[in-house]
Amino acid sequence: MIGKIFPKSSGSFKKRIRYIFGCTKHDHQINQILTIDYNCISSDPLPALLAGSEDAILEMVREFDQVEILRRMSIDSDRPIKPVFHAMMSLRPGESLTPAQWLTAVRKYMADLGFTETCKYVAVMHRDKDHEHVHIVANRIALDEDFRMVKDSDERAASMESVSEIEDMFGLKKAPRPSATWGIALTHAEVKASNRDGELPHKHRLIAKIAGAIEHTKAIHGDMFDLVVALRKQRVYIHLTLSEQGQPKGISYEYDGKHISGRQLKRSRLTWQKLITQEGISYDSETLSELQVEIAQRDQDEHQRSERLRYFYLRFQAGARRIPIKVKSANWRLDRDTRLILEALEALLGIDLTFKGIGKPSKYYIEFTPGQPLVLPARKQQEYEFDPQPA
Repeated sequence: MIGKIFPKSSGSFKKRIRYIFGCTKHDHQINQILTIDYNCISSDPLPALLAGSEDAILEMVREFDQVEILRRMSIDSDRPIKPVFHAMMSLRPGESLTPAQWLTAVRKYMADLGFTETCKYVAVMHRDKDHEHVHIVANRIALDEDFRMVKDSDERAASMESVSEIEDMFGLKKAPRPSATWGIALTHAEVKASNRDGELPHKHRLIAKIAGAIEHTKAIHGDMFDLVVALRKQRVYIHLTLSEQGQPKGISYEYDGKHISGRQLKRSRLTWQKLITQEGISYDSETLSELQVEIAQRDQDEHQRSERLRYFYLRFQAGARRIPIKVKSANWRLDRDTRLILEALEALLGIDLTFKGIGKPSKYYIEFTPGQPLVLPARKQQEYEFDPQPA
């Protein structure tokens, strides 16, 4: 089941009530409408409507509208209000509830959102589509001495929780939670498409896959290469747009043959800059060519591909003397290899060094590849006081 709350409005209830009772539909569609519940003094408008008269509907509209008129006469306030509430609860194709079950669902839903018996409401079921759904129109003004308004600050969360409990109550298939769409709300059209197709829209399935890959990459403290691999396992591929300086400035995601930019998917999290600055996916500009090779891979079997070299920047210090090192490695263990490098430098230089952590140094650094000799550029030997045979 999917719960949808439409934008609230001010003014008369006429448009909403006429709509849910099918006044804009053909006769054969009106036959597929059923009144589930209402708490009005006026009678059910449906029999008169089927007989060709809207008099009963207009009477119900006047009853709804009268509440705001009474409120204006009793409360001296010019604050604009939006009393017209309209919601829909929709089942998936193939699911159905009896009128009695719908009645229970509607009353629970209204109570969970804060409506009481003093709030006028009417619920109508439509069966003219491939999925049953119920429309609820209610007055947010309570017909009591205070004419209080039903609060709507937490209604979205209350709606989702109520729908979830109704699903459990009647054994219905669970609707996707916000975590499955990474906080991206479904539009009305997407709700309808989701009901029709029985699955999340393409955009939201893509976001869910990207979100999973990002969370995995962050959990292993990975970089952009790790993210590309994690996305590829989900059959999601990325494409980069480069700036005039030849560095990435934009990113798009390909899934099931469709391309969507990160800005269109979720501008606050899925653009290239947000991946780096906000999500913490590290990227080294010097590895762009290697990254593009990784991006071009479409092979799902990671074991059949050669491992790439990673770059790690270390800094060792003895007093004012600093020794930055750029480490190249495919499978590098920080704790083990840092200790080995430290011991090697201390033996070669005859000084006691302190490891100061990871951080990209200046352009003057020593390059080291595990398993190969440490090479110090000739022009830097004097600066580091390098002695291949220390006393």
